[in-house]
Amino acid sequence: MRRSMPGLAALLAIEFLSPSQGAMDRPAREDPAILLVAFGTSYPEAQAAYENAERIYREQFPGAEIRMAFTSEHIRRKLQERDDVTIDNPLTALSHLHDKGHVDVVVQSLHVIPGDEFHDLANIVNEIKGIKGKFSFRNLELGAPLLGAIDDYRAVSAALARQFDQNTTGVERTVHSSPRDAGQMAVVFMGHGTEHPANSAYYQMAAILAEDHENVFLGTVEGYPGYDEVLANLKRSGVRKVRLIPFMLVAGDHALNDLAGDEPESWKSMLEEEGFEIDSNLLGMGENDGIVQILIQHTREAFGKFDKGM
Repeated sequence: MRRSMPGLAALLAIEFLSPSQGAMDRPAREDPAILLVAFGTSYPEAQAAYENAERIYREQFPGAEIRMAFTSEHIRRKLQERDDVTIDNPLTALSHLHDKGHVDVVVQSLHVIPGDEFHDLANIVNEIKGIKGKFSFRNLELGAPLLGAIDDYRAVSAALARQFDQNTTGVERTVHSSPRDAGQMAVVFMGHGTEHPANSAYYQMAAILAEDHENVFLGTVEGYPGYDEVLANLKRSGVRKVRLIPFMLVAGDHALNDLAGDEPESWKSMLEEEGFEIDSNLLGMGENDGIVQILIQHTREAFGKFDKGM
């Protein structure tokens, strides 16, 4: 795990040691809170993934306060300026929860892999856990990202299978039943990819998808395996049809442009140049209830670390 971010201690002092006077003496609340933390998206159609996750969390944890935070300053600023929508960063969100009297909190990562964004979040949680006295949390735990233990990979592979036989059309991404013949049509997932060592999670996920399903391949935009590896797998498979699906919680910029866009360098365009017939299922993984249930389990595991487990 990387070292604490520069200036984090000063930010913690500002956020937690200067609350409103009324909140300083507010009694602790017994109902817990769950802070869902994602990178964020400014695409309205992609917000459906976060909305679905929040819906399921409220159903599964009816007695908990559910809040959302975005780590991307650029996206939060864009939403504020364009839509007059304010979304906290994780540090500010935790301060607000404490200000309301919540002392038992799970911070649940909505990241796919334990990369840079997840470790930055872990640094924040660990620093805040070090605060003692009246401004401390009684319980503060971090829920693992989507891919952690090997059981997560298996569960993700199983949950994604429902999307193999669907495609979407139009800006609204209307879902249609479209059963595939695995011998004639491959499924290609696109993940983000990263220079962080956690990029190895994509290679493991690709191997498990290939093991569990016929002609299902995974590549990344910014890591390994990439487009070239996916293309090689497609040529070896002998299929002529390909269904493109984002391996991302939300179907935002990468899904709409790099994966299925009309630009010459999109995977869709390049595969069409290779002679493949292309369609797509542009739902983010957060719109897949089975995927959200894996994150729910991670949250329950985090609650289990409380002094008084839930």
